Amino acid sequence: METTAEPSPTGSPADRRALHRARVRRINRAIQAEERRLRSRHPWLARQDAVGLGLWLGSFACMVLVAAGWLGGVLPWWAAIPLMALPLSVLHELEHDLIHDLYFSKRQGLQDLMFLGIFLAKMSMDPWLRRHLHLRHHKESGQPTDIEERLIGLGLPYGPRRLLLTLVPAFAALQLGDLRRDLREARREQGLRGPVIPERGPAGRLAGLVGALFALLPFVVVPAALLGLPGALALLVLYVAPNTLRHASIAFVSSSSHYYGDIEGNDVYEQNQVLDHWSLWPLQLFCCNFGATHILHHYVVRQPFYLRHLVAPAVQDVLLAEGVPHNDLGTFARANRRKHAA
Repeated sequence: METTAEPSPTGSPADRRALHRARVRRINRAIQAEERRLRSRHPWLARQDAVGLGLWLGSFACMVLVAAGWLGGVLPWWAAIPLMALPLSVLHELEHDLIHDLYFSKRQGLQDLMFLGIFLAKMSMDPWLRRHLHLRHHKESGQPTDIEERLIGLGLPYGPRRLLLTLVPAFAALQLGDLRRDLREARREQGLRGPVIPERGPAGRLAGLVGALFALLPFVVVPAALLGLPGALALLVLYVAPNTLRHASIAFVSSSSHYYGDIEGNDVYEQNQVLDHWSLWPLQLFCCNFGATHILHHYVVRQPFYLRHLVAPAVQDVLLAEGVPHNDLGTFARANRRKHAA
């Protein structure tokens, strides 16, 4: 069953907001009821810290096995790249859960160690900075000030610029000028002053520098591998290419699952769709079925990703009954707007 974004509503804006709040409450209740049912049935779900740490360690173990398989001549490169991308996608979800303090909430040092391992494996933005941007995303999802999603293309027409943002994180720099303008305007309207991103200490600045070097790494490794320089091919097959596949998958699916621009601020009901179309399964595979399940996270934030996957099938009918868009593929033509542009 496929549905499009909500048509132009009738009645006053206040009526629409009241309708959406009621729908959000019913969806929240359904998600939380299924979570309670699952937790009562599966005692292991109470061992959240252990599960998170086990997935973290297991992901690195899988990466070691894939690397050993390729280096030992057992796996061809075309198998090693996607097999390496799979545990990387799990690490991305674990990073997101850690951002929401879902593992070891009282042991900051262990959280930082897990963050560090994920940071080095993912070849991406440092997770301490991403924590700030992601928590901001929940407050401003789909708004011009939603830095996290706009850096991966949310709101842009599907064309060359968005393709570059999807494939290579370094091209997020193309968005910085527009983001600075929109942030400046929004903060002026709100009467805010001071930096958008809090001042970072020496460790934070070092992490930011390493993240910038990661963004530039493909531009070095790909030519070096083509020239046959020692070690470059291994870096390409085991590090750069899997992370490019992982990033492209999550960037495309995430930015296509969110709406942008013509939604009410802080209206959770308008922020997302369920995106599980069969044609997207090759990408969903490398981002932990993000499009089908992420919408639940906007309704109930404090669920680890694996629990969200268990809850999703039971609440799918509730989402559809409440009018949540499902496989609204028109978003590709509307640059993520909920409604057709005037």
